[in-house]
Amino acid sequence: MNNLVLIREKIKKAERLNKAKLLATINGEITPYVPSVFELRQKQARKDMEVSNS
Repeated sequence: MNNLVLIREKIKKAERLNKAKLLATINGEITPYVPSVFELRQKQARKDMEVSNS
C-alpha cells in the first residue's frame, strides 16, 4: 500500500480518537457511564430466566 494512504489513515484514526475523547468529557470531567436500555433489559431477562429455571 502507498505510504501516503497509510499516513492519511493514521491521521483520520487520530482525529476520530480525539473527537471521542472530547465527547467523553464535559468541562474536563469524564461523564459517568449510563447503561443503555437494551443492557438493562438483558439483565432483567437473565434474572427472569434464572428465577424460572429454579
